[in-house]
Amino acid sequence: MIVVGSIQTISASPLPDIGDTKGEVELQYGPAYAVQGTDARFWTDSQWAEQSKKQVLAKAYGYPFPIHGLKATLWIEYDKKDRVTKETLLVDGDLKIRNFGQYFPELNTEITAKDSATAIIRSYPRDQLTARINTNGQNERWVRFFFADTDKTCINMHSKVKGFEITEISPGTIKGLMKPGTSTGCQFNGKIGEYPADGTWQREDNYFLPQLFFSERLTPRKGTDLIVIHHAAMPTDTSLADIHELHLNNGWAGVGYQKLVFANGLIENGRPEEMVGAHAFGANQRSLGIVLVGDFSKVRPDAIQLESAARVTLELMKKYRVPLEQVRPHRAVNVDTDCPGAQFPWQEFVHRLADGLK
Repeated sequence: MIVVGSIQTISASPLPDIGDTKGEVELQYGPAYAVQGTDARFWTDSQWAEQSKKQVLAKAYGYPFPIHGLKATLWIEYDKKDRVTKETLLVDGDLKIRNFGQYFPELNTEITAKDSATAIIRSYPRDQLTARINTNGQNERWVRFFFADTDKTCINMHSKVKGFEITEISPGTIKGLMKPGTSTGCQFNGKIGEYPADGTWQREDNYFLPQLFFSERLTPRKGTDLIVIHHAAMPTDTSLADIHELHLNNGWAGVGYQKLVFANGLIENGRPEEMVGAHAFGANQRSLGIVLVGDFSKVRPDAIQLESAARVTLELMKKYRVPLEQVRPHRAVNVDTDCPGAQFPWQEFVHRLADGLK
C-alpha cells in the first residue's frame, strides 16, 4: 500500500510589492548583503560602502530570502526615489512548476486567478514562460520564469524553476509582442518548433493551475467498450490532489482515472472522460477507469461509497453503451493485481448495477 499524505505547504516569506520603499524592504529582510553595480560587477556590503564613496552606481541589491529546504537570493532594483521597480528571485534547489504553490502560495494565487494570462516567449536557447499577475489600471505586472539548463524537454509542469522576475510592463507593449492563435510548437536548445525564436509572445496554457493540469497533451480515446473498477489502495482521506501528485511522480501525465468516488459518496472528475487514461495496462485505449478511494484489501467500502460508485458506473454504461459484462474489476484485466481488493463486494456491486438497469 502506498500512503500519500496531504500536500504540505512550505511557503516562503511574502515578496515585496512593486512600489515598496527600500526602507520597507530592509525592515523585512535586513540590509543588503551584496550589490550589483551598473558595470555588472558584484560587491559585498562592506566593499560597496567603500565603492559608493567613489560614486559607483548600484543596479540591484541582494537580500537573503528564506525558503524551507531551498537557498535563494532576492535581487531588488530601485528607482531614484528608492522604490522597487523590479525584483528577481534566484533559487538554488529543486522547485518544479507543479510544486510552486507550496512555496509561493500568494503569488501562485495571482498567477492562477481568472483574469491572469500566461505566455511563452520564443527565445534562444530555449523558450521562456511569463504570467500576468495583476494590473494597477495603467501598467500590467508580469512574472518571467527562468528554468534549469538540465531540463531536456519543452516547458511543462515538471520544469524546474531556477528563478523569476517581477516587473511592470505597459499593456501596449505586450499587445505588440503577443501573437494570436494557439501554441502548438516549442523551442529548446536550438530545435525550433512551429514558431521561431524571435522574442514574440505566444499565449499558452497555464501550467500553474492546481491539481488537474496535466503535464503533457492527452490523447483522445477512439472508443469505449470497457469500464474498469479500482480501489486506490490508499487511506480514505486521500484527496484528488494526492492521487494526481502520486501519478505525476510515477511519470504519468497526471491522475489516470476518469472518475473518483470518495468515502462520503462524493464523486469527482479525474482525467477527462474522452481522453485515454492510465489505470489498466493494455486496456486504457478502450476503457474508462473508476476508482473508489480507500484500501479494500482488508476492509470493505461503506454502503454510501458503493452506492455512489454504482450510480456513476451506470451513468457511464448508458452514456457509452457498455454492457454489464464489460464492467470488470481491475484484477480481471491485469492478472498481477488483486485490485479493487479482496474485501470489495464485487457480486453485490454487480447486483446493484443489474438492478439499476431494470
